[in-house]
Amino acid sequence: MKAVAVREVGKIEITEVPDITDIPEYGCLCRNLFASTCSGTDRKLIHDTTPWDNTYPGILGHENVAEVLEIGSRVRNFKPGDIVLRPVYVYAGEERNGYSGLFGGFSEFGLITDFSSMEEDGISDYNPYSKYQLKIPAAWKNNPSAVMFITLKETFSWLEKLTPLYGRTVGIIGSGTVGLFYTRLAAVFCAKQITVMDIIDTRFDQARKVGADKCINLSREDKPVNEFDLLIDAAGILSRIQDFIPMVKQGGTFGIYGIDTTLTTSFEGFGSGLHFSFHNSDEGNPLVHETCIGLVNRGLINLSDFHSSIMPFSEAVEAYQLLAGKKESKVVFRL
Repeated sequence: MKAVAVREVGKIEITEVPDITDIPEYGCLCRNLFASTCSGTDRKLIHDTTPWDNTYPGILGHENVAEVLEIGSRVRNFKPGDIVLRPVYVYAGEERNGYSGLFGGFSEFGLITDFSSMEEDGISDYNPYSKYQLKIPAAWKNNPSAVMFITLKETFSWLEKLTPLYGRTVGIIGSGTVGLFYTRLAAVFCAKQITVMDIIDTRFDQARKVGADKCINLSREDKPVNEFDLLIDAAGILSRIQDFIPMVKQGGTFGIYGIDTTLTTSFEGFGSGLHFSFHNSDEGNPLVHETCIGLVNRGLINLSDFHSSIMPFSEAVEAYQLLAGKKESKVVFRL
């Protein structure tokens, strides 16, 4: 079968990998339907600039939707025909047929694990990534945009831990897919005013469509000062934290989402009284999962608003070249 591999640092290719012939007793063999790029994380994995160590060659990809084909002998929570998230050819931290898991999901077929049945049977040594391998509505099977549900859950589960949004002024740095989701969620939860900021303005029209009241190009317009109750850095630009903090009102909240290459930063001149808290996304949480399904099914979130082109899986290498040249923002693949 075909898979997207990083053969060596900086070199991505579509390659043939051996079929998956060993279905674990708690595993399900799945056929991938759709996948999508994650320009931030994928780029760092391709060029080996993540804050963690990677092994090459490896199979790329962590955003995909699939159909269950076969189930292992002890699987109780999945059945053939179920539509599921995030199957992998090889899990992160593991190896299959000479390939490591660079999240490991971009292949024609993959595996999910019935971790709930394992827990019920007193077994705890499953890969933690399994908790993200959940069912989604069967009605979404033919919708390529369904793969955007993964980013919706990531952003929603992080945002709801920060602060109530209703009646607040919200600033969002970055107009990529993550920034657009934060914009839409702020609108859904009745923020008083939503401002999207970026150094390029190619997606400002889309930002306004999903709920932005104002857009600011930071490369040529003045930065807001003391304006936001909540400021979200949706681009993960830790090196510029010093520039962004003055945008936040006294007593406001500044949230940083995403990863930088080092996960380190510094800032000066803010005296005493700073407060820090650290929150991870919690998209494996069943309540988060069901809430986000509700947001989509009730028409509050239109998943097609958050990606750019839809391309065949065979054009994955070209898609990453377009992403690198800023000609695409987030590509969905059909398999």
